[in-house]
Amino acid sequence: MSIEVPVRLALRVLGPVRLEQESGTFEPGARREQALLALLAAEARPMSRGRIAAMLWPDADDVDARGRMRRLLHEMSSHIGHDALVTDRQTVALASDVCAATDLASLRRSLAEGLYRSNEDAGEASLAALEHAGDLAAAEFAEGLALDECDELSAWLQRQRESLHQARAQALTQLITQLERAQQHERAFHHAQELVAIDSLNEAAQRRLIRLYAAVGQPRAALQQFERCRQILHDELGVAPEAATLRVADEIRGRDAATTTLADDPPPAVAVRFTRSGDVHLAYQVVGAGPLDVLLISGFISNLEQAWEPGGPAAFFRELARDFRLILYDRRGVGLSDRTVDPAETSVSSADALAILDAVGSRRTLVFAVSEGGPIAIRLAVEHPERVAGLALWATLARGTATHDYPWALTPQRYERWLDTLVAHWGHPAAIDTFAPDQAGDPLLQRWWARMLRLGSSPRCMHAVLRTLALSDVRDLLPQVKVPTLVMHRTGDRAVRVDAGRHVAATISGAEWLELPGTAHWWWLGETAPIIDAIKAFARPLNAQVPGP
Repeated sequence: MSIEVPVRLALRVLGPVRLEQESGTFEPGARREQALLALLAAEARPMSRGRIAAMLWPDADDVDARGRMRRLLHEMSSHIGHDALVTDRQTVALASDVCAATDLASLRRSLAEGLYRSNEDAGEASLAALEHAGDLAAAEFAEGLALDECDELSAWLQRQRESLHQARAQALTQLITQLERAQQHERAFHHAQELVAIDSLNEAAQRRLIRLYAAVGQPRAALQQFERCRQILHDELGVAPEAATLRVADEIRGRDAATTTLADDPPPAVAVRFTRSGDVHLAYQVVGAGPLDVLLISGFISNLEQAWEPGGPAAFFRELARDFRLILYDRRGVGLSDRTVDPAETSVSSADALAILDAVGSRRTLVFAVSEGGPIAIRLAVEHPERVAGLALWATLARGTATHDYPWALTPQRYERWLDTLVAHWGHPAAIDTFAPDQAGDPLLQRWWARMLRLGSSPRCMHAVLRTLALSDVRDLLPQVKVPTLVMHRTGDRAVRVDAGRHVAATISGAEWLELPGTAHWWWLGETAPIIDAIKAFARPLNAQVPGP
């Protein structure tokens, strides 16, 4: 991965235009200020004042446009500092250190490091650079920025976004080629899924994904992908798959027919049991028989039966169950547990988690909490440290909504708008591009998520669950956590900003911080091996501390 350039100010233009400084993150509210920063970062050279003025104020005369330009530069200096811009009477540019430290510059360095070398010279550094480039390019250039009245600027923005789209496809294609050559099929498989999600009509990418499904031991899923490819080509282009794609499918059918045994039958369903926490019935499952218990506290929605369906986290669960006794449950209000519209604060949810541990006879557990489950796990660890061997927190936050001293969440107003949109599209794959941007186009995942919403809760129940989350705040508990803690987050997570995870890790004394590349909020998507490896490594010293029967 390319080395980042130390700088006093970091300008980000992949995603929303924003400025990151030691004092925090600032998102310019003025559209033309965002546009100017995006222009200077992308062009990476001095730009003519006249050209910029004409792009930003096309309907103004030259004198008026240049006057507006001077006022804009003066206003910007208070946000980014007088020495962050280099100006003279004719041109404007970013200072060289600021320009070199933009995320767009980082993307260009990673592309150069990963793409412009022969496959024979490709090593782990090249692979890491390509993965970094793919993660960066997954964002939209100057996300949300639109100036419809500025035709030239709008066309320029569209070209930049298309160029970013193409750069990501190019990086992923090269990455998959190198990984296949290195026989790293599992790693290549995840990136092939991302490539198909970018453009499902890319038959060469579809063919690679079909082949990689088979290479990672999923021949039936490979043939399902082939059928999806056939249907998409027929519906969108009115054509049949190419001969090369048909050959790949025929080869997989032949191998599958020759090797099918009783072992290919799907594993038996995991039994669902129930216990009570007060007057509420909670559904739970136990998988595996390892020496250390792992309790999963899920995000805002779950359903124990739907979780095991194709598209969900079943493979991730089975991998954990190889080494641990994995305990899963549906929180009150969702899934197979009692549906309730009563608000469940973290203290109530913590008591529910304790009831699950009592029901399965777990004396001490590693709590793996994801997203909105994090605050519950934190309270459980503070109030019952004798029952918690450690915390493994994934993509979590300490407060549900933003305040003046906690900027790493949605504001209450934006949160309400998000909740209204989610409920309005209930039963469909609502907000999937937030939770899994790279895989949002996968029909299998879309069906799984839509069904999860339908089976996981109802709109009325979900209003209660998510309004409670909006009010949650465990910041005062973070310094009180005394159990070993691992905090994990993906850099490009759109559902919960990585800064929220960094804050949790920085505030819990002695916490380990693991920041991974990628955009998927859902932990079972993308590159999962580093997550599982991290949990297993974190758990090793905890095994010795588990009390005997």
